[in-house]
Amino acid sequence: MTKKAVVFSDSRRKTYEKIIKEQTQEKKRELHRAIDGLVDKQIDKKFNLFLKDLKIKKALDKHKKTCEDLDVFERNLENKKKQLEEDKLKSGQAVEDIFSRQAKINDWSTSIYEEDTHGEIERKLNSICRDEIVKQLNKSTPQGKELENIDNQVNNFLLTLSYPHLVAEEVDLNKALASGSSMLSIALNPNTLKRIEGGQ
Repeated sequence: MTKKAVVFSDSRRKTYEKIIKEQTQEKKRELHRAIDGLVDKQIDKKFNLFLKDLKIKKALDKHKKTCEDLDVFERNLENKKKQLEEDKLKSGQAVEDIFSRQAKINDWSTSIYEEDTHGEIERKLNSICRDEIVKQLNKSTPQGKELENIDNQVNNFLLTLSYPHLVAEEVDLNKALASGSSMLSIALNPNTLKRIEGGQ
């Protein structure tokens, strides 16, 4: 009998391939499950032998220890961070409470908040302290007394101007300037303006 080569077209070959794969797919899945079951029974024993053959067990154990140490450190660090955040909040509240009481007593407009950084709180307190020193020096130094005197003279001058009937003495401006008097001293001279009781 004469034999003849069988030639499949591409489309027919693909059709047969699809049919064969479909028919064997379920059997292959069953065999894979069986093999996985055998692997599960042997893995623990075989894995230890595998590590021993690779001579990697010692390095692997050391790596495990360093990973565990890092995990412990990070947990402790997170716990410590939370504790410090709570402590910071409490200490900030204590500073805020003390300052609020003093601010009411001393009529300070500045406010301190618990979430302010330490640097921000110190800057605010430094500014208030500076203002308080200025107040004390204004009361206790010649410069401060002079400033107060000028303010009083200005206030008296402005108060004098508020009266309805005023008579002013004539001032020779050239003469005043020639004698070294300043415009401010002329304006603040109590003899420059004279209040007239009643009216004209």
